[in-house]
Amino acid sequence: MAAFALIPLFFLVIYTGKWSFTQLRTIEAARYVAWERTVWRSQPPQGRGWVAIKPDADLRDEAAVRFFGQHGMALANTGNGTIIDPILTRHDGRPLLRDLTNIQVATHEETISSGVSMNFLGTLMKITDIPLRMTGPTVATVNVQLEGLPGYRYLPDNPLASGPLFTAQAAVLTDAWTTNGPAEEVRMVKKLLPTAYLDDGAIKAVPTVGGTLFPELKRLDFGHVDPEVQYGDRLRPYPSGGK
Repeated sequence: MAAFALIPLFFLVIYTGKWSFTQLRTIEAARYVAWERTVWRSQPPQGRGWVAIKPDADLRDEAAVRFFGQHGMALANTGNGTIIDPILTRHDGRPLLRDLTNIQVATHEETISSGVSMNFLGTLMKITDIPLRMTGPTVATVNVQLEGLPGYRYLPDNPLASGPLFTAQAAVLTDAWTTNGPAEEVRMVKKLLPTAYLDDGAIKAVPTVGGTLFPELKRLDFGHVDPEVQYGDRLRPYPSGGK
């Protein structure tokens, strides 16, 4: 009775903890990959000079080390089975996660259904030549394949023999106004700023000439955009007595 029931149940309690650990880490890895994909693009967006490029393979390596590798490992150490977290080992000393390459990562962007508002934004983008990212949520899927248990290798149809597969998915919806640096931010904002179209020689001569009578006109700058200005706390009183 002990050999055929109690001892297997005792080992299953231990492996249940290891499988729960794997599922939680898989969920964390999916969230990490989804967030990273919103910043690091797999390829430059159309019409954008994007420099933050990172393929799914690099995200997989980072997620594998961060969530399934040993503590203190560098992100550059990937693809080596000896860096697996020690908790992912079987009772015979062999790893449950044979190699970090048993972790698969895939990312994609969902599409947005068309409608009146989307058609209006699409027309506005074409007129102003603003390359907004009209996409839906960024979705990341992470799969982790563990090894089977040694006592069940003679039962090929048993899931404990082939090893459980853990899957997690996460999605992040980001702002379509993401810009690639201050220069692109100024370029995108100025296209929607009406006063930017007054920035020509004839119009600029007005504050220059009128500045002799009204000095404040000399500080008038049509279409000026400064992306580096940081405003203070709105609840903090201003130095002029809170006015």
